[in-house]
Amino acid sequence: MLTDNAEMQATPLRVCELSVQRLRCHAQLTWTLAPRLNMLTGANGSGKTSLLEAVYLMAYGRSFRQARDPFLVQRGHEHFHIRGSWQRFGPMHLAVRGRRGQVSLRLQGRDVQRRKDVSESFPVLVEAPQGRRLVDGAPNERRRWLDGLVMTCFSGMQLHYERYLRAVMQRGRLLRRRRAGDEIEPWEQQIVRHGLPIIAARVRLLEEMNGHLVAETALTEEPLVMSLKNGLIDEQAWLERLRERRQEDMRVGGLRFGPHCDTLQMHYHGREIRSAGSRGQQKLAAVAIKMAECALWRQYRRLLPVLLLDDCLEALDDERQLRALRRLAEHPGQVLVTAPQGVRVSADIDIRMQQLRDGGLHATAGRDDHGSQTTMMEEAA
Repeated sequence: MLTDNAEMQATPLRVCELSVQRLRCHAQLTWTLAPRLNMLTGANGSGKTSLLEAVYLMAYGRSFRQARDPFLVQRGHEHFHIRGSWQRFGPMHLAVRGRRGQVSLRLQGRDVQRRKDVSESFPVLVEAPQGRRLVDGAPNERRRWLDGLVMTCFSGMQLHYERYLRAVMQRGRLLRRRRAGDEIEPWEQQIVRHGLPIIAARVRLLEEMNGHLVAETALTEEPLVMSLKNGLIDEQAWLERLRERRQEDMRVGGLRFGPHCDTLQMHYHGREIRSAGSRGQQKLAAVAIKMAECALWRQYRRLLPVLLLDDCLEALDDERQLRALRRLAEHPGQVLVTAPQGVRVSADIDIRMQQLRDGGLHATAGRDDHGSQTTMMEEAA
């Protein structure tokens, strides 16, 4: 867990203002954001998700939506533009210009050559129905997320991943060519040499992640527990198994065990949440995971990422909506949330609410005729 000193040293990252032109359904729009919790409401198809997407595009140069080639440019135009004023130690400016199949980034008025430099300095975390699905998604999605977090938190791990995967591919190539064992064995040694640090780093990270998830029990009601399913214990046992499985791997066309095949499990009430959790429980678990991920960024990178939560209140009853919003309001970093039109928020929650309608933003959502915030959830509180 974090010490108070580590938390004090973390730099909160935030978007102060976002401007988009010809991005999806938005001809031109400017969004001014509060440093902490922001909520964007509006009707279906009004472009709420697209504004979260614009923030993500500034950090990564790509959309978080799963489509391979999303239609980002407004219909009838060839280019879109995004400009953002950020705060990171001091004022920073990011800009994106794109057309179908091509996106370019500029930081402080200069072209960005390596997008990774931007994403590591301006981290943005997202939980969205159209993005990577951790709670109810496929095993490979969970594994990619875990490995990305491992490389974020532990320096030098990327080299182990690269060399491990290279060794797996080289072994497979030699098996297909029916080469002798003395040619294959060095690559098997490389698999184990670089695979063991990967497994150790994953185990360590999951231990810390589970500690942070315990701290989110007030949100999830029961602790969400992550574990890694693998049967590899020590170096010699792994090498022996690789030797024994050469003929089988040649038949099936590849190596079917190891870190590239391990399964990340998420247990709720002792059962896999993908099958045992209700839709509402899965939504709260997804928010808890992002809170824990922010805590790890704070601990290892001394940065507080911007958190994007698209439609995170969907499938939650009134009491759980209130619980989720209060937890987000406590978070020390900036949070951008989208919600359906007409959502109400308790008056004790510090939040900037804006409604997207008629092609513009209006700071009227969630307030009654007297100007105070109201909610359908207050009786549940």
